[in-house]
Amino acid sequence: MLRPFLSVSLLLVASVFAGEMPFPQPEKGAVRLLSKDSPYILEQGVVFSSTDTLLVEPGVTVLMGEYAKIMLRGPVRIQGTPEKPITFRSADSSESWNGIHFVSSSKPFEVRNLVVENAFRNTVFRTDGIFDKVKFINNYYGLWVDEVSQMYLTDCEFSRNRFALSLRAANVTANNTTVSNNVYGLYLEAKAKYNGDMALVTNNLEADVRNESDELATKGKRVRRNIWQRVEARF
Repeated sequence: MLRPFLSVSLLLVASVFAGEMPFPQPEKGAVRLLSKDSPYILEQGVVFSSTDTLLVEPGVTVLMGEYAKIMLRGPVRIQGTPEKPITFRSADSSESWNGIHFVSSSKPFEVRNLVVENAFRNTVFRTDGIFDKVKFINNYYGLWVDEVSQMYLTDCEFSRNRFALSLRAANVTANNTTVSNNVYGLYLEAKAKYNGDMALVTNNLEADVRNESDELATKGKRVRRNIWQRVEARF
């Protein structure tokens, strides 16, 4: 059962969000985002159960409020086209939103031709899948991948993120995927494997590649499980 926490105020409807479609309720176990009703607005958080499916048509834009988050525990079909990509971005470009999170566990995801902008953090946790022609732009954490046995990045782009791509206990295969013009590029924590062309991880402001295990080993410290507390405490 989808558990939405949506509150569209009359003030917002009358001003910034006027004319935008509220994020819909599920029908027969699915939420369908149709291009004819785009753009949609999601102001707070929505959690999909393992039996709820998200279906998004090419060309759809979803505008996110400051507290918006999408957590996907069920099947996912986000498949835009090169001509009509799907976009998730903040409603107010000066604010971030809480991100999109893939936690479907036994159900691999397939996401194609998607743009994710202005989020605080996007994650994949214990879920295999593929991102094809996906752009992570201007997020604080572009993508954090944790305890994933196999994930593919094909023709993807990470740019203008604070921390572009972070892996922990994850096996990621990247083909023609660029990680450039971020503050930090690729961050490898314990048991992380990145199988891709390192020449495409370049031109990041502070570091292209950082290895958590190597850094802490030289200091005689044990690698922490929670990368976020350690990284955020340093900067």
